[in-house]
Amino acid sequence: MPLLNNLIGGVRHRVNKLFHRPYRAFGIGWFEEKKWKHQKDNREVKQHVYKDRYTICFRDASEFLVSVDELFIKEFYKFRPQIDRPRIIDCGSYIGTSILYFKTNYPNAIVTGFEPDALNFALLQRNLENWGFEDTTAVNAAVWIHNEGISFNSAGNMSSRITGESAKAGMEKANTVRLRELLNEPVDFLKIDIEGAELPVLKDCSDKLTNVRNLFIEYHGRYERSSDLNQILDILARNGFEYAIKDGGVIHARPFWDKDTDYEFDLLLNIFAFRP
Repeated sequence: MPLLNNLIGGVRHRVNKLFHRPYRAFGIGWFEEKKWKHQKDNREVKQHVYKDRYTICFRDASEFLVSVDELFIKEFYKFRPQIDRPRIIDCGSYIGTSILYFKTNYPNAIVTGFEPDALNFALLQRNLENWGFEDTTAVNAAVWIHNEGISFNSAGNMSSRITGESAKAGMEKANTVRLRELLNEPVDFLKIDIEGAELPVLKDCSDKLTNVRNLFIEYHGRYERSSDLNQILDILARNGFEYAIKDGGVIHARPFWDKDTDYEFDLLLNIFAFRP
């Protein structure tokens, strides 16, 4: 009998997995899901979502599905606001999926999004125009430790990032906004997804983080800079945050063996910091 129950349970699990379509709640059908998971080119796509309430434009289909999974299925950014009009700062808005999540779940929120990549920002602007949200501002700039601009590696996708150096001749330059100057008043949710620039930005605004109630950090790290993570966690602790850490993606499946394989980043972690 236990063997039969195990067999039945295994069959039920396979059937459920076969017909499980988590993207359906967002308005993405089985055909679109399969097509986009295997799409290789970056041609622009326009998709109706949320029971056709909104239209979203994107280029990189696989990245789009990742963002939908993290935001609308797993709901990484879901939080409990203390006021009716929470203030949200979105550093690394990409094409606007994060802003779409914030405004559909917290319609009275005041959202400011920052996206330095020109190609991403063009889609972000178009999407925001289509959605027509109030109290939403998009800024074509990277958050950084000064307002003087910075050298920038533009990839037209989620991998675009500042180089950490002053703008040089022959390199693309991104406008910058000093994050600490935005933290002089309470912030209900601060999202930092800035492709490796987390530590210098957090160090620069460390004494202002007392004004932040909820903080999400997507940490991009390298093995030889393991102390960076320690410093970030120390900043959180000194500012009275409790936190949870989740794996943001497996880069080295076998770290002991693969540690010398050269990737842009070795670690990808999601850090959820909040007030007790």
